[in-house]
Amino acid sequence: MSTLLLYLIKSTLCLSLLYTVYWLFLRRETFFQLNRLYMLTMVLFSMLFPLFPFHLTFSDSSAIIVMLLEPVMITPEKMEQTLKSKLGWIEIASVVYFTGLIIFILRLAVQLIQLHLIARRFGVIERLGHRLVFVGRGYSPFSFFNLVFINESMVPAGSLPTILEHERVHIRQVHSLDMIMLELATILQWFNPFIWLAGREMKNIHEYLADEGVLQNGISRSTYQQMILDETMGIRVNDLTNNFNVSLLKKRIAMMTKPKSKTWAKSKILIALPVLLALFFTLTARSFSNSLEAPVPGSPVLTPAHSLNDPVIQDKSKQETQVKTVPVKQGNDENKTIDKMPSFSGGHDALIKFLIANIKYPEEAMKKNVQGKVFVHFVVRSDGSITDVKIQRGIGGGCDEEALRVVKMMPKWNPGEDKGKPVAVVTVLPIKFALDSEKKEKPKN
Repeated sequence: MSTLLLYLIKSTLCLSLLYTVYWLFLRRETFFQLNRLYMLTMVLFSMLFPLFPFHLTFSDSSAIIVMLLEPVMITPEKMEQTLKSKLGWIEIASVVYFTGLIIFILRLAVQLIQLHLIARRFGVIERLGHRLVFVGRGYSPFSFFNLVFINESMVPAGSLPTILEHERVHIRQVHSLDMIMLELATILQWFNPFIWLAGREMKNIHEYLADEGVLQNGISRSTYQQMILDETMGIRVNDLTNNFNVSLLKKRIAMMTKPKSKTWAKSKILIALPVLLALFFTLTARSFSNSLEAPVPGSPVLTPAHSLNDPVIQDKSKQETQVKTVPVKQGNDENKTIDKMPSFSGGHDALIKFLIANIKYPEEAMKKNVQGKVFVHFVVRSDGSITDVKIQRGIGGGCDEEALRVVKMMPKWNPGEDKGKPVAVVTVLPIKFALDSEKKEKPKN
């Protein structure tokens, strides 16, 4: 779920910012094909870019510190109590999101079925070089891919060729494909108002393009505008179609009479470049400390006095694993430490609640009676982000994978500090998986 949530956040941020650029700088210009290309690129970039695992790394000048945390115990009983006490916000958001997702998938299916049933009911005929469906209701003329739906009885005398020319532009430029793509993006981001604005604006651009195409074929502007006014009472079928009659009548007429934008105005599209660069660096940059295996020469490096591969001591008599304090050193000073260690937001108790609420005791481990401590290694970077998550010591039975999954879900920590500057800290978190504890024998009467 965390992966999907991260994708949606990135995708929504991309689309929202890029649409804002369009609304501020491009929507009033008359280079409609360029605007259409921008809108399509905006949607594709927003949907696809977050899927690629780009990572830009920057080296921290901070030292490497090793910190071993208090162990956290996970039992089936604790998890059951936590889940019963309250449903986490992530689970609630998931239910809401997937409910909306299903609703809008069904909405798309209904729209496609509706168009299929209309075409099947009234039949498709060839006339004037078009595949026409003469409908029996008061629909406004519209097209969907290479089909033109029209109520011939409502078309003013002599207007049919002009209307078909209008729809021919929609068909030739495959505007229906744009609307399908926008509809799929709307399904994924139904909660984002910017995707709805983008869909509406794309319809506007399609109409501007169709009007432009009709006028370029020699149709009188005044005659065409009057014909549009005569067609204002038609019914719209659904959002997938390119309707001849749409509610943006005033905008269409204004665009027809507006002077063409200057060629230099096309350069406004370059305003999107710094936004794209900012998005690229924001969504891909990660702050890295100097390499754990090969520190950069000359940088102050704190190294653990004991190997991370042996971070625990074993008390055989109690069979209890205890956390071992790991001193660090800098140069000849073996007791050198940083001023402030990193911490989970809300403290250790909040960390425990987070882990208990999200970790599920693997069924395989319960069946095989697998118990013990999983040591999860990760780095709290100087910006608080969690990276380099891996299992340092595991117990199997699916516990390692579950611990790794949940640690990767953790939000940013409060970073460690040394002399007022944030530093990266290597952290080892022991997570103890325990089944039912041994029941004490009841005294016999």
